[in-house]
Amino acid sequence: MVDLIEVNKKGLWVDSRLVAKKFGMQHKDFANTAKKVIDKLEGLSRESIPTKFYKELRHYRGTDFEVYMMSREFFSLVSMRLTSKKAFKWQVKFNDAFYAMERRILTADVNATDLAWLSQRKQGKAARLEETDVVKEFVEYATKQGSKSANYYYMHITNTTYKALSLMTQRKPKLRDTMNFYELAELLLAERLVRGALKKYMALGRNYKDIYDSVKDDLIQFGTGLSLGHNEQEPMVRAY
Repeated sequence: MVDLIEVNKKGLWVDSRLVAKKFGMQHKDFANTAKKVIDKLEGLSRESIPTKFYKELRHYRGTDFEVYMMSREFFSLVSMRLTSKKAFKWQVKFNDAFYAMERRILTADVNATDLAWLSQRKQGKAARLEETDVVKEFVEYATKQGSKSANYYYMHITNTTYKALSLMTQRKPKLRDTMNFYELAELLLAERLVRGALKKYMALGRNYKDIYDSVKDDLIQFGTGLSLGHNEQEPMVRAY
């Protein structure tokens, strides 16, 4: 759910148009509620308002919209005025997403000073380069077999890997910078699996579509095995 939240130099924000959509409202109605909150805030402390939201012009399907980019605090002040069942459901989800993103940013900061983690990350970068070299070979292989959009396999294979490991892609902070030591190790193994599987299946001369499907299945089985292993260890963790 962290994809609900945007990160920039100013902080963590949520787009009012996205919120209105999830709440099942017209954006203009949500914006009117936000304006009422702003009016009340102005009566309390004008200086604090800019830290809670800012306006931004965005382009959606051929139309320009002025949206509110809302901090967690401002979002909470606005959303508490909306009492429908659907609104409440999404209030919880947006708040969870804010907290999850805050945790990821904190984790990234801690990782940046952890020597063991940095060493593991370095290994991961090397493995990633090796994997992309093999994916490049696969892209050329698929193109020779007639694929018109083989370059998309870089993205497809990465997304499939993340999905198999129950990881959510994100732009900021970078996903890999927010992973813990064990998640990095699992990702390293998954990317080695991809590299080996692609080489093996290409050597057999198989159709590129079948190769991708087989690699996808291999990743799913790998991820399922990890999940079962985690579940088996769970009672032991709880016992401590």
